[in-house]
Amino acid sequence: MCLSSPVSGQSQTPAVGQCNGSCGLDSNGNRSASANAPNGNGVLKHRGKAHTEDDNLGYKEENAVYKENPALDTQQDQKLKDTEQAEEEEEYHPQIRWPDLGAQTFLHVGALYGLYQLFYANFYTFLWVVVTVWVSGIGITAGAHRLWSHKSYTASLPLRILLAFAFSIAGQRDAYTWALDHRIHHKFSETDADPHNAKRGFFFAHVGWLFLTPHPKVVAKRKVIDMSDLEADAVCMFQRKYYIPLFALCSIILPVAVPWYFWNEDLWMSFWINFNMRFTWTLNVAFFVNSVAHMYGNKPYDKNIMSVEAPIVSLLAMGEGWHNYHHVFPWDYKTGEFGNYSLNITTGFIDFCAWLGLAKGRKSVSPDMVIRRAAKCGDGTRFLDDDYAHKDQVWGFGDKDIPREDLQELAKMQN
Repeated sequence: MCLSSPVSGQSQTPAVGQCNGSCGLDSNGNRSASANAPNGNGVLKHRGKAHTEDDNLGYKEENAVYKENPALDTQQDQKLKDTEQAEEEEEYHPQIRWPDLGAQTFLHVGALYGLYQLFYANFYTFLWVVVTVWVSGIGITAGAHRLWSHKSYTASLPLRILLAFAFSIAGQRDAYTWALDHRIHHKFSETDADPHNAKRGFFFAHVGWLFLTPHPKVVAKRKVIDMSDLEADAVCMFQRKYYIPLFALCSIILPVAVPWYFWNEDLWMSFWINFNMRFTWTLNVAFFVNSVAHMYGNKPYDKNIMSVEAPIVSLLAMGEGWHNYHHVFPWDYKTGEFGNYSLNITTGFIDFCAWLGLAKGRKSVSPDMVIRRAAKCGDGTRFLDDDYAHKDQVWGFGDKDIPREDLQELAKMQN
C-alpha cells in the first residue's frame, strides 16, 4: 500500500498516478528508506513515534494499526536480524503438509457431493444453508477481519460474543490466529513475509498457502506483530483456547443437526450439504479476496500494489472486494469508498449494530484524504466518473486548453 505521505511544507501537487516517496515495501518485506525521510521541519516521522502534527493526508498515530511490538523489538531485534540473514543464505524449499492437503481434498470433493445432494434435499435445508453461510460470513468480515484484525470499530461484549460464535461456524481457525496472519499480510504484502503472497501465483494465494510450509520470513514476522489488544480481549482468547470443541459444535454439529432434528432431513445428506458444501463455499469466497482481489481489477488508490477493486468479490464476500482501497486505508470500517449496502452487507450490519448501541468508534477516511491519495499513487481510474475526468482534456489542435509547452513543440514541428 502507499504508506508514504506528502512532506509538510511542500507546495508541489503530484499529478494523477504519480507516487512520490515510498509507496510500498522492499523485496524483503521491510519499509524502504524513503518512508523514514525527515519532513520539511527536519523532524523524522516514522512508525512507533509520536507525531508532532498531522500530515496533510490526515494521518494520525491512532490510525496506525500495525505497529510492531516495541518490547519485542528491543528484546529480539538482533536475534531476528541473525535469523533473517540465515534465511537469506538458505534457499527456501516449500514442503507439502500432507494432513492439511488431505483435509482440503476431503472438503472440496465432499462439497461436490454435497452440491449433488442439495438437489434432492428439503427446501428448508437450502434456506438453512443460506442462513448459515450469511451468519458465518458476518463472523469473518465484521468479526475476524474488520474488528479483530484492523480495529476499525469497537464492539460491545454482547456483539463480540455474537461475532465469535458466528466466526466459529465459519471454522476458519481461531480469530486470534486469523488476525495475526492478516496483519502480517497487510504489513508485508506481496513479499516473502506475506502468508499468501500473490506474487507466488493464483493457486498459492488462493489455497496453496494452507497446505505448504510457510516461508521462514512469515514465521519470523509472526513473532513481532503486536497482538496485545487481542490478548487483552477475553472473548477472543476464549475462542482461541476452546477452538477445537467450538469448531466441532458450531461448524459441524449445529449446522448438520438442525435440519435433521427440525424437518427430518436425512442425516447423511445434511452432513455433506451443511458441513462440506457450506464450509467449502465460505472458504473459497474468502480465498477469492486473497487471489482474485489481488490480480484482476483497477487500482484507483495505489497502482504500485497488487490488490485491486473487484466488485464481484464484494458481492460474494459481503463487501470485502474493494481491496485496493482497503490496503491503502485498512482502518476504514467500510473497507471501500463507494457502493451501497447491496455490495457491502457487512457495513450495513456494523451500522445497524451502531444504531443499536452495540458498536461505536467507527473509523473512516475523509473524501479529501481519499482524493489526495488517489491523485498521488492511483492509476487514474478513481477520477473517471467525476469532474477530474475532463480537467485537462482537449478536443484537438486549436483548443485553447492545449498546454503551452505542447503548443511550442507543435510550432517547431510545423516549421
